[in-house]
Amino acid sequence: MKELYEPIRGFRDYIPPESEILSWICDTFREVVDSFGYREVRTPTVESFKLFAIKSGEEIRESMYVFKDKGEREVALRPEVTPSVIRVYLKELKAWPKPIRLFYIANVFRYDEPQLGRYREFTQAGVEILGADDISYDIELIEILEEFYDRIGLTDRKYKVNNVAIFRDLAMHSNLSEGYIEKLLHLLDKGLFNEAAEIFEARGSAKGARIIREIAKNKDLNDIQTLVNILESEGIYKEFKTHIDNLMNYIDYVKSIGAKVILNPAFARGIAYYTGIIFEVMAPPLNISIAGGGRYDNLTTVYGGEELSTTGFAIGVERTMLALTAQRGGNIVSNRRKVLLLLLIKDPSIFNEVYSSVRDIRRHGVVTQMEIVPSTQKLGRWLEYASKQGFSYTVIIGRKELEKGVAIIKDMEHWKQFEIPLNKLVEFLVKECE
Repeated sequence: MKELYEPIRGFRDYIPPESEILSWICDTFREVVDSFGYREVRTPTVESFKLFAIKSGEEIRESMYVFKDKGEREVALRPEVTPSVIRVYLKELKAWPKPIRLFYIANVFRYDEPQLGRYREFTQAGVEILGADDISYDIELIEILEEFYDRIGLTDRKYKVNNVAIFRDLAMHSNLSEGYIEKLLHLLDKGLFNEAAEIFEARGSAKGARIIREIAKNKDLNDIQTLVNILESEGIYKEFKTHIDNLMNYIDYVKSIGAKVILNPAFARGIAYYTGIIFEVMAPPLNISIAGGGRYDNLTTVYGGEELSTTGFAIGVERTMLALTAQRGGNIVSNRRKVLLLLLIKDPSIFNEVYSSVRDIRRHGVVTQMEIVPSTQKLGRWLEYASKQGFSYTVIIGRKELEKGVAIIKDMEHWKQFEIPLNKLVEFLVKECE
């Protein structure tokens, strides 16, 4: 039976303190996006498989949980949330004034090999701006992330950026079909630059292949002029000038808000629907992305809707926790001061009187755990429990204390003990645990 104690491969349990850190990250994200005027959308965990396959192709099946339900409908556990948000927009939100700012916090599922910070079930927290027809909305995404990372204390972070429209236009100039363009972006995302160049060669575009190889060779220079020089050397810079200018403008704005930006002209994201500015967040010492997003204009048309400018991002909540742990060690969430109240009397009338005080303490935001301790149990056992569980104060109330009208307070952090009048108990604990 012990095998039943283990989650299935690719999944895991989270217990304190990790579970508390994950909740704190999500709560902080919610506070930040709420302050920017975003409203929450919740979508089903199970969606039609076609919702994801219609853009990404049938091959996406290999990396998803796909099955038939009892009605013989082919459904899937969502691998991401953006297509679901677009579906909700087309069904419910088309009449809303634009721009529409939405956010979500959701579990998603991918049937990939488990890797650092990424199991087959993980949590994404993200935003989508629908009707985002100006670069200012792309800048706002970075503003949100900068505020979020400041609040959680992730101080060392940088944004890897590019404009995927350059690759899309290069592919179209070489007469690559949409299917080949998606394959190209997938290969670039995986760092398979030679294979990406071979796609152009197979279509008779030696120029496209040379550009891809030159970009790959200079991907770490963090210099947009190098990209300009590559395009000029092939005599096609003018065709791409709008995309280059857009990227330069974006970088200038992002730098102006104090964010660290790295231009990687070979950078592409594997998700097929991106059309313009893209980015990923890196947090040393981890060598993995902890968040990413960008512009995906007109994804609505794939589902039969009208054209719509859109941009957004998602953070990996578990990877964010890993990054915080790597940078800050174990001291991530500031511990709230907690109270353990031990009532040594089993009497309903006395319980009601003490419980009234406990309720008042809790209503002031102080974490308070109450235990009715049988006379057969040693008090030392509960003091050891309080110490190991990180309680700041242990309050003891027995018959002697009631007769005197006091409570014994044990300060677990400084190993002090004193008495306080019962009618001052709530006031004292609320003040000390602020």
